[in-house]
Amino acid sequence: TPHLTTAEASTTATRILAQRETTTTLTELHRLGAQARYHTCDLRDPDATRRTLKEIAAEHGRLDAVVGAAGLIEDRLLADKTPDSFHRVYATKTDAARNLLDAAAELAEGESPLLAVLFGSIAAVYGNAGQSDYAAANDTLEHLGAAWAHRTGHRALTVHWGPWAPVGAHTGMVTPELGRDYARRGVELIDPEEGVLALLRELAWGDPSLTSVVYTASGW
Repeated sequence: TPHLTTAEASTTATRILAQRETTTTLTELHRLGAQARYHTCDLRDPDATRRTLKEIAAEHGRLDAVVGAAGLIEDRLLADKTPDSFHRVYATKTDAARNLLDAAAELAEGESPLLAVLFGSIAAVYGNAGQSDYAAANDTLEHLGAAWAHRTGHRALTVHWGPWAPVGAHTGMVTPELGRDYARRGVELIDPEEGVLALLRELAWGDPSLTSVVYTASGW
């Protein structure tokens, strides 16, 4: 067995853990009676994104909604960030959203109204130490959604979330270290059940003309 470098071992471990989490999530959804499929696609690739959405639309006969939640964090102070790192964080969010929106609009053209929800971050509104790239990406996300809605006539909503509390095996993006930092700053975490209900209420009864909303469990 060839020896792995530390970086290769970390990448391999991250991939395995992500696969396990996906399997666990699908099992939970199926147990609750939901129908869910998992498709692997690099949303930064416009052709791959278009092919994947075509497969989904062909399987179900239509496309009603898309939710863009891609994201990557590499938190460092701006003086310590490299251009490559900044670009990875920024492009993972913005390129993925752009490709997803464009592909979805292409498939839904002339059919029933299409809803697009983009998961942003409260960092785009209030900033956050070490997240200049992530804040910029999420601010751009809102503008991409608004421009797409104006161009297509479909509804697009960017939700700038505060940090979510981990639950069970789903740790989310809040690491234990980050959770302790939030606690020191008095920032409460969003209860997952309440977060889901808040989103559903916004989609059902919120003002369709709004292009973004902010949800947080406490002051930022």
